[in-house]
Amino acid sequence: MSMDKKQDTTDNSLPLSLPPINIEPLDDWLHVRPSMDDENTSNLILPATVQMNRLERVIVLAAGSEVTDIGAGDLVLLLPGHAVELRDSTKIVQREFAIARVRD
Repeated sequence: MSMDKKQDTTDNSLPLSLPPINIEPLDDWLHVRPSMDDENTSNLILPATVQMNRLERVIVLAAGSEVTDIGAGDLVLLLPGHAVELRDSTKIVQREFAIARVRD
């Protein structure tokens, strides 16, 4: 064995940024990530029964098999506080909490 080979000094600690996770939503669930688009091109007037400060704009990454009206790539408005936050800054949310699709 050659003496000029470097020894492996790999650190077994956690990486600074976690790798992305692969999510396949089931049934009526959506996998979404926050939208980087902050443009307010239109306003949505909601009934008084919907009580919230602000809707979240998210992009759908994948949809479960029971979701037929929303697909990957759609920009939707989501009721805040009804999603499960994942470690890669994406979310899992039931279809019923995505209340509108945003179209140009």
